[in-house]
Amino acid sequence: MTTLPREPAGTTPAVETARGRAGLVAVVDGAADRTTTLSAFGRALSFPAYYGHNLDALEECVRDLSWLPAGPVELVWEDGPLRAADPGTHEVVTAILADAVVAAGGTDRPLHVTLAGPAA
Repeated sequence: MTTLPREPAGTTPAVETARGRAGLVAVVDGAADRTTTLSAFGRALSFPAYYGHNLDALEECVRDLSWLPAGPVELVWEDGPLRAADPGTHEVVTAILADAVVAAGGTDRPLHVTLAGPAA
């Protein structure tokens, strides 16, 4: 599995770094439960109306970013609240994102994900 980079100082430095790489920068605010986290991903990446707000739908949407303009997609996720409150869901979401980074590597919308906040 691909390990996602972490910016321990938090969201602001992670966003500044992402902006330096160019492309679309999307920030997923921290949330302590699955439902709110999945909604935050949908808002941050402007998921299509068919997004089902479940883990399968998250996986489908982050692996196919075709509704976004071509170019790099920089995703910054403040993952600490979910990691603390629901480590199982956090692990699944992190794995989905890591797989999506690999899958998008050779596309016209490469995905880069940074986890923001201190490690557990």
